[in-house]
Amino acid sequence: MAQLISISILCVLTMISKSATAATLQEAYQSALQKNELVGTQNEQVRQIRERVKQVRGGMYPQISANATYLMQPQPSDPVARDFFPERQTTIALTANQVLFRGLREFAGIRQQKDLVSAQEEIRNQMVISLYQDVTGSYLNILTLEQDLRNISAQTKIYDERVSELSGRVRRGESSSSDMLTAQSSQAALRAEAQVVEGNLKMSREAFAFITGLSAGEVLTDPDLAKSQKVGSLSSYLSKIENRYDIKAAREQLSAMEEEVSIAKGAHWPSLDLTGNYYFRRPEGFSEDLNWDVQLRLSLPLFEGGSTQSKVREAASKRIEADLTLARARRMAEQEVRTYYENFQARLKQVEALEKAGSLSEKNYQVLQKDYRRGLARNIDVQVALTDYRMSARALDQARFAAQMDLVRLQVAAAEIEAPKMKED
Repeated sequence: MAQLISISILCVLTMISKSATAATLQEAYQSALQKNELVGTQNEQVRQIRERVKQVRGGMYPQISANATYLMQPQPSDPVARDFFPERQTTIALTANQVLFRGLREFAGIRQQKDLVSAQEEIRNQMVISLYQDVTGSYLNILTLEQDLRNISAQTKIYDERVSELSGRVRRGESSSSDMLTAQSSQAALRAEAQVVEGNLKMSREAFAFITGLSAGEVLTDPDLAKSQKVGSLSSYLSKIENRYDIKAAREQLSAMEEEVSIAKGAHWPSLDLTGNYYFRRPEGFSEDLNWDVQLRLSLPLFEGGSTQSKVREAASKRIEADLTLARARRMAEQEVRTYYENFQARLKQVEALEKAGSLSEKNYQVLQKDYRRGLARNIDVQVALTDYRMSARALDQARFAAQMDLVRLQVAAAEIEAPKMKED
């Protein structure tokens, strides 16, 4: 039973390595982009808002329709009225209507829809970047747990050797039984901890498979993000906030709300339409030979119960709301950059300190182990040193992967990572 924990961990890692080919972080991200439903949903919303631009623009073009009517009514008793109002009236005509003037609302409407298209595209890009952060977090979490299992496996071998050595010393009367029991207790605790880590790894892999659409047994490679990227100053990250996709989306939303005000104000202006009809057939009577007509219609709103001005005030309020939303987004972005920057700097210092602590704890354990064999140190001192060494090694690897994730969060917050270009229909 002493080596079961080591064998179990090695089996888990070996099964994973044989179940699939290795996948890089970028490959996992590309798979998530292709298979994630949220990405598809955002793409469809972009398409929908683009169609609205065409719909608004279409309202500025001539509207042509074919019309046919057939009317039956009682025959008038007056012979003259019969020429004006026949008993049977058949009309077949081709009608064209052209909007000439709508207080410039139609142009503001097109500009607004274009702004909304841009805003929706930036929202889509922000979601894609958030997906990258989620994939990276899941990816690094798996690597962290796998490395933790490797550390536990290596530490289990040390405990196995120590228990075996203490068993011989107890038989020879060189150590007390409590020394061996203490080592066995730590060994059992480590075995139990390995089972927890294995369970967490399985759950993390299932979550990874859900996000990316890849196999849960996919082999992952260490992206080593923290070493491959050069970290700049805080001011350099803060200067890039305006390039964030959520900030861009908020700016476009503000521009769209400004056009909303123009649309509402345009309702105060007169409207002018041109309508023409070409008649293929008209009712018998005085108008039978008139096969076309043109009408120019001017409409000037005089009083609408204050509803138009109310719409103007509502649009102005929406503009103020969008302005406040943009201001809040900028403040939140700045706060995120500052927080993630400080977290990353602190994490780098933690890694440096843990590297030093790990080296010292390993040397301390080795020295106490030698002293214990010569009777110069107590078992409890060796046990404490071994525990410190074990915890330092695991904490160092966990901090390294955490540093990579902190760097990704900082790069996302500072708009250093660009969303891939999406294929458009």
